[in-house]
Amino acid sequence: MTLLSTAVPAMPPWWRVSTEIAYFAALAAVIGGAVAYLTVVRPVLRAEVDDPDRQAVHGRTVRLLAWCGPVLLVAGYLQLAARVARGVKGVTFGQSLAPSRIWSFLTLPIAVQNVCYALAGVALLTLFVRDRPTLVTAVALPLTVLGTVVLALPTGQGQTLDTQLNGWFTQVHILGASVWLGGLFALAVIGRGRGFGQRAGLVWARMWQRFSSVALVSVGAVVASGVWLAWRHVGTVGQLFTTTYGRFLLVKLIIVAAMVCAGAYNQLALTPRIARAHAAGDLGRGFALTLRHFPTVVAVETGLGLAVLTIVPFLSGSARTQAGGPPAPAVDGGILALGALLVVTLTASLYASYRVSTLLTRRAAQAC
Repeated sequence: MTLLSTAVPAMPPWWRVSTEIAYFAALAAVIGGAVAYLTVVRPVLRAEVDDPDRQAVHGRTVRLLAWCGPVLLVAGYLQLAARVARGVKGVTFGQSLAPSRIWSFLTLPIAVQNVCYALAGVALLTLFVRDRPTLVTAVALPLTVLGTVVLALPTGQGQTLDTQLNGWFTQVHILGASVWLGGLFALAVIGRGRGFGQRAGLVWARMWQRFSSVALVSVGAVVASGVWLAWRHVGTVGQLFTTTYGRFLLVKLIIVAAMVCAGAYNQLALTPRIARAHAAGDLGRGFALTLRHFPTVVAVETGLGLAVLTIVPFLSGSARTQAGGPPAPAVDGGILALGALLVVTLTASLYASYRVSTLLTRRAAQAC
């Protein structure tokens, strides 16, 4: 009798896991923090806001963004060293930390990526000495985004349509998750603690509402790109249970679903309650909901997001390969049409949830 067994892929070493987690966490902090400032914090603070609340929010935002600078620099260097340890045979992670080894390993795309990260990190560091968050984030954000997508740019070396689409959908997945998780983290940090006035609940109600719109777009990008990547790497539902890649992906999907549910609770339940409290003139309850209850739920979402980041380093290879099955079929017109239909359906459902949330919030305010 012949025993058939599928080889279990080796787990990645500790340094690869830790450096990838640090790398993606740093990207999320910079990209999400910058987007949250430019699209949420800055527009709200330009409206009529009490000076103590404006100073508290502004000061915490500037400090958070400033600390993102050294975090990005350190995480980028460690990730580059990990690339050297993986790409150069016989070189340990400790040896790869030497600048001379890293310099000899640099290729054009990787060099461009790390130059972008270095410039973005230095720009953010200037916030420690000069209070210019709008200018700094307007510089650091595109540099960091360029650093993430530069490896997906076509090199002209015989890349197929499948390869290019896979690269671009991977970057969309990373950027969408960074805006979502990083924005949640930034607002959770800024909103915690003391130093706010009695009318701060009104300010934070507007900020949570604005970020809900940003989060919807980010979630749409994550889901659409995630469906593509899952189809490329998983051939059947059974492979989610029978392969190492599939099991890690299944855990990730469960965590992301929990995050989406928490976001839906914020949008469809908490936001109308906040509107009802403010419409009734109950500033105390509005303060408690926006600066205690809401941030608590967001903190849970952020914790779930960190759990997702810990799973990412284990998603190497594909379930199709581990199961010994064929690779994903080549992209054709039918697959592209099905993907377009999925995007349209997803966009319509997200817009519908936004409209429902807006309607519930308006009715809650009018009821008082």
